[in-house]
Amino acid sequence: MYFELANVLVFTLFAAAFVVVNLLIARFLRPKSTTEPGKVAIYECGEPTIGPAWIRFDIRFYTVALMFVVFDVEIALLFPWGAVFRSLVEEGQGMIALLEAGTFIAILMVGLLYVWARGDIDWAQTRLERVAVTPDVRREVTESELVAAGASEGDGDAR
Repeated sequence: MYFELANVLVFTLFAAAFVVVNLLIARFLRPKSTTEPGKVAIYECGEPTIGPAWIRFDIRFYTVALMFVVFDVEIALLFPWGAVFRSLVEEGQGMIALLEAGTFIAILMVGLLYVWARGDIDWAQTRLERVAVTPDVRREVTESELVAAGASEGDGDAR
């Protein structure tokens, strides 16, 4: 038992020494930093920064990026499945493989429909807030009010 623990200890020490040695080598090889104002200025696409870096971030960027990652992983997992599907059919397991891939796609599509129904992947906000004094009162919204509220003229019924 102590032999296994000694193996773990040796490899842990080797990993730590590897990290420390690489950091020391990098410290000696990298160019020395200067304190010139131009060297320490923030640079982003050649444009000077405007305002602070800590601003309110729109959550739609995160949602779209997360949806991209989910469907990118889906494609990455379906390519190998498609490559071996013919051999699975020849082995008599084609229906099981098709059901597995169909279930995988169906689960992802349910998630996509949920996000789509909530309007989370709509980049431009198309829903208008209802303007009503009480729940009993409903009024027709004119086309000019829709345009003034930011909706396009072809949005249709917005009661």
